[in-house]
Amino acid sequence: MSGAQVYPTGNSHTPLTFADDWLVLDVGSGHKPHPRADVLADRYIQDDTERSGQLIVAPIDKLLVQADGAALPFARKTFDFVICSHVLEHVPPESLAAFCRELDRVAKAGYIETPSKWAEWLRHAPNHRWFVSLSKGVLTFVPTPSGYPLGWFGKLFFSLYFYGTIQVQGRDVFAFSQGVRKPWHYLFALLRLGLVKLWLSAHSLTYTRLHWRDHFEYQIRGFQDGSEHAEG
Repeated sequence: MSGAQVYPTGNSHTPLTFADDWLVLDVGSGHKPHPRADVLADRYIQDDTERSGQLIVAPIDKLLVQADGAALPFARKTFDFVICSHVLEHVPPESLAAFCRELDRVAKAGYIETPSKWAEWLRHAPNHRWFVSLSKGVLTFVPTPSGYPLGWFGKLFFSLYFYGTIQVQGRDVFAFSQGVRKPWHYLFALLRLGLVKLWLSAHSLTYTRLHWRDHFEYQIRGFQDGSEHAEG
């Protein structure tokens, strides 16, 4: 591939190669737009509740389009590549199938990243609606239970991992996660740093990642009526 550059992509910082002449779309770019994206699409411009309380970022050299991922305002295969990082786990059940179809429709290739099911068990956020896994190239979505799947342990892990950060604001966490006095603060800060480094080093376990070309397969399971819905 001539005229190409490698960019770390997603929360996992997975290295991906982008050709210089590609037109790239970032769906759900939020407060961390991909540096290679030409066009940013986000449904929530003012409402930051799905972004852990962080305001949207729109660099002046990129086009920002307010759009629902389930109904993107772009023609078929407009983009050479689409990025959708840590968005699909937030999508309501009634929109998920359409959202996946739209990613497939507007781009020739793309990259999808979500927390893994194992990651959700350890630090499940209340606004994450799906366990997402990948097997034989097929993305599978299963509804998450309400609250913390691991009870007090999941709550403890979330409180330690996000100690002193904006992510604990307004969440059901242990009180210490809001910050403690010195010298105990340094201990919790070190614990958080260690957990973050461990999490990133184990990205094959903590993230579900799909790098697709031409087309991708997905299935949605576990509706209330017990039925299974498969598409793609």
